[in-house]
Amino acid sequence: MESGGPPPHSDGEMKVQRNRLGALAAVLVLVAGCGGEPGTDGRFELVVGSRGHTAGKFNRPRGITHHPGENVVFVVDWDGRIQKFTLDGAFRASWIMPKVEKGKPEDLCVGGNGNLLVADTHYSRVVEFSTDGTIVRMFGQYGRKPGEFIYPVGICRDDKNDVYVSEYGENDRIQKFSPEGEFLLEWGSFGTEPGQFQRPSGIAFAAGTGIFVADAVNHRVQLFSPDGELVRVIGKEGTGPGEFRYPYDVSVKGKTLYVLEYGNHRVQKMTFEGKPLGTVGRPGRGDGELASPWRCAAVADALYVSDTENNRVVKLAETF
Repeated sequence: MESGGPPPHSDGEMKVQRNRLGALAAVLVLVAGCGGEPGTDGRFELVVGSRGHTAGKFNRPRGITHHPGENVVFVVDWDGRIQKFTLDGAFRASWIMPKVEKGKPEDLCVGGNGNLLVADTHYSRVVEFSTDGTIVRMFGQYGRKPGEFIYPVGICRDDKNDVYVSEYGENDRIQKFSPEGEFLLEWGSFGTEPGQFQRPSGIAFAAGTGIFVADAVNHRVQLFSPDGELVRVIGKEGTGPGEFRYPYDVSVKGKTLYVLEYGNHRVQKMTFEGKPLGTVGRPGRGDGELASPWRCAAVADALYVSDTENNRVVKLAETF
């Protein structure tokens, strides 16, 4: 897989990318955080996992979320497997998605009732699990109508417990659902203009502010009101502070925005207005290095990142 662009994940997605986007852990390793200079590469406070298919290991981890009620993190990887870890990296449980033959999920979040909501990307639906892995319900099916999905890839909820799902593959839109899964509204379309998307990816809710969307192939982040009104566009393509290459995820803590970049192999810390505050990560396999990271989750005074091509989860100090 080339590191400069988003990877195709199935025959159907490869066609979409060609036609519409172009060529576009039983083992736990603890690394003490010595800390680089704030705003530079830094060192990881914790490294969890290594390549593998058994408990505590990862095959290209993707979605990651913090469960505040249980104070654990859940990670879904390329095996279609969801694993639960304590914040210090101890493995607790795992289960497999109901179907994985067509492809694997990309994101998950915690619903208002404490259950997990998983964007089951290649099955065009959202699957809700209890935290022990029991399926509670599913909603959505393949299609372009309201309430249907092509490739749902990002999911979050707001302070009213409404759920937002980003998708691409001809829809390139955000859909909003009630806590019960009832369709409420949608916004966005394929394109490069403000308010349009090319592969909208990770999304995050900020109380009193709105919904941040990582608009991956447009190399920017867009902020919308909960009703879908465009508030601002942040960033452009590049490698400098405040610039992005394939931003795949966003995470919010307080008044701070974290933007994870698949293409630049890093995480940027920013204000909600887009002012750069610091950066961690550079391409590589070692400490302070990332390889095509996919998702991130803000937790207390730290940020957890799924370091996908390094087959691990890493913990960054929030103060970078």
